[in-house]
Amino acid sequence: MESGGFVDDRMRLAQLLKNIVQEMTSCPGEVEVTFQSGEKTTVYHITVPEGFRGKLIGAQGRNITALRGIIGAMAGNHGFRAVIELVA
Repeated sequence: MESGGFVDDRMRLAQLLKNIVQEMTSCPGEVEVTFQSGEKTTVYHITVPEGFRGKLIGAQGRNITALRGIIGAMAGNHGFRAVIELVA
């Protein structure tokens, strides 16, 4: 199932996720988003500087929860599940 669309969809979502996180945290050059693809699930790893993690997480986790919901819905439209993890 390693077709061009399979990887392209995941890469597009990774780039979108990176753009959103850069805007949320105001640290454009320091955000890194990588991903690991499985057959039905893709895990996105977000790395941001320590001082910006609070902005990304938000009050009571609202920002990261909303981001997970949006990316999860978009992934669902492409036929896979997305998991977002923050890397220390």
